[in-house]
Amino acid sequence: MLENRLKKMWRDLFQDDIDYINWYFERVYKEKTTGLFLEDQKLIGMLYQNYYHIWIDRDRFLGRYLVGLGVTPEKRGEGVMKSLLLKTLKEAYEYGEEFLYLTPIDKNIYERFGFGFISKLSKYELPFFKLEDMKKIFRVEKISEEEYDEKLLIDLKEFYAEISKDFYISVAREKEDYKKILSEVFIEEGIVYLSYDISGKINGYMSILKGEKIVIKELLFKERAALESLLSVIYGYKDYATELEIILPENTYLEDYFKSENNLKKSVKNKVQARILRVEKVLLRLSKELLDGEEIAVYVQDDHIVENTGVYSMKKDSVQKIKGEFDISLKIRDLAIMAYGFRDFNSLKKIESFYIKNKDKEHMLSKMFKKRINYFNQDF
Repeated sequence: MLENRLKKMWRDLFQDDIDYINWYFERVYKEKTTGLFLEDQKLIGMLYQNYYHIWIDRDRFLGRYLVGLGVTPEKRGEGVMKSLLLKTLKEAYEYGEEFLYLTPIDKNIYERFGFGFISKLSKYELPFFKLEDMKKIFRVEKISEEEYDEKLLIDLKEFYAEISKDFYISVAREKEDYKKILSEVFIEEGIVYLSYDISGKINGYMSILKGEKIVIKELLFKERAALESLLSVIYGYKDYATELEIILPENTYLEDYFKSENNLKKSVKNKVQARILRVEKVLLRLSKELLDGEEIAVYVQDDHIVENTGVYSMKKDSVQKIKGEFDISLKIRDLAIMAYGFRDFNSLKKIESFYIKNKDKEHMLSKMFKKRINYFNQDF
């Protein structure tokens, strides 16, 4: 049976717990969106595609999240993953999708296929005593199993919709999405805590995994009092764990909520790489930043989707592929990094990541390619 073969390969390659693997195949897996590479009927490569609605600057489209990309060790280096990826890229391009994305183990694996980072997460490590002054101002409820009122999913959806307005790009979360998110937390024996304001609306969400270290996988909140209420609950774990780790959106500065930054260790981890599929869609959105009368020509090099390669003339709210000279030349990877705001124009300019032919147009590029905050925090 194919499903059993896939489960075995997943376990062999990624060493995940069998309960989690079974959960994935029961709640997320779809045979028709799974890429396979077979040799003499033997499974040697796999690629899973999970579809999610993506918000980009309040535009919405359906995008693919690639997970579980793997090749058996004895066949690595023989082009198996390249074959699976290029087939997926071509199919998504033909469907007219703007980009697809993944969370890389090693960025270099996918950069050569045109993937570039578009988001990061902040991680804080701190001792429990840092939380001793946190006050439970709002009511906090605990959810640890899949016995909850379905209205909770609607409330979570509305809470996240408000929170995600702060992000340029984020994954939309509908009722069914939150149902899976909660289910994943519980299969890992985790807990979800919710904070409620005085009107009874959710104003804070936190999912945690317990062990020698308490890991807060996700922490989102509307106001300081909601954060304090949730962290006051975590302080109660001080006698059961030795370490605390908190994952937060890039633009959440946890250090601002403490009297001192002492004993706070912060790191930033690059999270998601995206692969642009339709250059014109990306440039058209960026053209909104131009003023009436401004025009710039951008040459994009795409080694794998050749239809994207060429010069694009950009005016305000207008993009047209032309035969002519360009003002800037860049690769598809760097377009993703700048177009979605992971890096701004000036930061990549310093490392000479692209070629600027017409320096008089740099002010336009600075307007289009500016730093933005994106949020992806999901494993399936």
